[in-house]
Amino acid sequence: MLKGKILVVVFLFSIIIFAGNAFALVAGETFKFKDIVDPVLSNPWTHSIDNTEFNPDLSDAEPLIIERARLILSLNFTPEFVGGKKPYVFMAYVTLDGLPMSTKLIKYSFKDDDSVTKTWRTRITNPFALDEIANKSALIKITPIIGTFGSANSSTLRGNGLVAPEPISMVLVGVGMAGLPIAGRIRRFMSKG
Repeated sequence: MLKGKILVVVFLFSIIIFAGNAFALVAGETFKFKDIVDPVLSNPWTHSIDNTEFNPDLSDAEPLIIERARLILSLNFTPEFVGGKKPYVFMAYVTLDGLPMSTKLIKYSFKDDDSVTKTWRTRITNPFALDEIANKSALIKITPIIGTFGSANSSTLRGNGLVAPEPISMVLVGVGMAGLPIAGRIRRFMSKG
């Protein structure tokens, strides 16, 4: 009798663990997002992503996982003379909420020193920066190394991800599955009378 109870307990725990792991791997609803700040007149500036900028629209507080993101900047700046074959260079770090977005720098070389406007694109590869975007706020800052940054005509933040599975739902499903054998035992016990 005792062995049977121990087996039932072990069986229930194994079902709960399996259910929790299985449902944790189920992907949530996928989405895309796009936020444009235009014009941008200061450095730093903030992308505040609201629910209507996701496709499909999100409700209010779903936990998000951003899988891919990209920043596109239209910049005004003045290169600086540094010598060599391409003497005029603009080079800068770009950070998102104080975190480097990737290993890349903005870098352009020129033949003259006129102020210029250029469009720069980079994929955001830093996982911590992606987490910041998932929180629906992204502070973008440019720190010039060579040359003088003027302003940004526009800044576009776009990407895609998924809504994380809801933990409460996973727990409820796991508990429901765990309760099936108990319900069967109760039914058999009641039928014996």
